Amino acid sequence: MKAIQVLLLFILFSHSYIVSAQKTNSNDILTCSISQNELLLDKKNFASAPPILLRVYNEDFEYAVWQLGKRKRKIYLYFKIFTDNVCVKQKQPLALYFKSGDKYILKNSFAVNCDGTAALQLRRKDIKRIMANDINSIKFFTLKKDYEFSPNSKDNQNIKEYLSGLKLYKIKKR
Repeated sequence: MKAIQVLLLFILFSHSYIVSAQKTNSNDILTCSISQNELLLDKKNFASAPPILLRVYNEDFEYAVWQLGKRKRKIYLYFKIFTDNVCVKQKQPLALYFKSGDKYILKNSFAVNCDGTAALQLRRKDIKRIMANDINSIKFFTLKKDYEFSPNSKDNQNIKEYLSGLKLYKIKKR
């Protein structure tokens, strides 16, 4: 249930308050569009990147959103499919297939839900792997059906930009 609340807050308020770019040092400037609003998530401040909308492969009217966020010093991936009654598998809801042919499984630490939502805390090795490779396809595993998405080059570029921006971003206390 918390994962659903987190995702809804990110989607609803991701663009409500854009925070100006921060300097990490004199040469590095944060250029990605990270937003942080005045709302709290479990009494803690959070920041989010703009959502990336993906269409289910070979389907016309089924979509999902991939959104990255940061709370404290941890980066999260929120993935939600907009189809009714989709129960997400608990342990391994997302598989990333890279253009190099490698397969990478992202593990879910949140409870099973039937809202089509997966909230995953990205570890350093997850972030490094995503940053080093272009994603060819994403498989979202549910109890009844598995969904496949094919992000384009712009989506891959945005994912990398948002990850690097969130890594450098410092959550501001309100």
